[in-house]
Amino acid sequence: MPRLGVILQDEHALRAARPARPDPSDEAGDEAGDPVELVVLRSTLLNPPRAAAARALAEQVRSVHPNAVVVPYVWHLVSHAASDGLRETGTRTLPGEARRFGHLQDTPEVQSAWDASLRCAKEMGADTVVLRTPPSFTPGTVNQARLAAFAEARAAEGLHVVWELDGLWEPAATLALARKLSIDTLVPAFEGTGRPVQQTYEHRWLRIDAAGATERLRGALAESLVFALANADALEDTTILFSGARAHANLRSFARALDAAEL
Repeated sequence: MPRLGVILQDEHALRAARPARPDPSDEAGDEAGDPVELVVLRSTLLNPPRAAAARALAEQVRSVHPNAVVVPYVWHLVSHAASDGLRETGTRTLPGEARRFGHLQDTPEVQSAWDASLRCAKEMGADTVVLRTPPSFTPGTVNQARLAAFAEARAAEGLHVVWELDGLWEPAATLALARKLSIDTLVPAFEGTGRPVQQTYEHRWLRIDAAGATERLRGALAESLVFALANADALEDTTILFSGARAHANLRSFARALDAAEL
């Protein structure tokens, strides 16, 4: 069966995993039944916690999902330029000229930012990190070389990279890069219309956002993805992450569709 997980904006989103009173329409109302195998922490994109706080956050996650692997995002000072607008939303920063941060540049400033992300990942016991790149990280030889250098350096540190890309990258090009660099990409599972994206699932983690057609992952939508994965012989080894305010509820809906399919 696929590996299921949630992307959480912060630790407060864990409250959805243990509702005080289960929804009567939710057959998996008890949080203990949530088959969560990964918890991806988007808060570390803005503010990677320091050592004690990182350990405490990971412990809080595991108190709710004891069998889950914790996966932090890489700090935006590694991946995003000043013009991408994330510096204003975070509270933690580093000294240095703004132009010398982001886009995986080979600068002491980016290295310092990565060192902070690495310490955070190690304190959380993580062996995987999510690298989100903005639309300004455009396709081209320079950025491909930077991505390759980043992936190679992380592999030497014992970390697997999942690349959540945005912008003009073509699926065929990202798949070729993923194969070459031994990384995975994190991509939407559904089109805006609610149909599963037509794609190969090799080297791809799927993201289901609680927005638009998938704000509530109803049975028919969940079933359509189950059968799309099954038809592609990808059901057994795909990772599917649920994000947004209904991440846990949508995960439960998908788990029910899996059980009902009896594949």
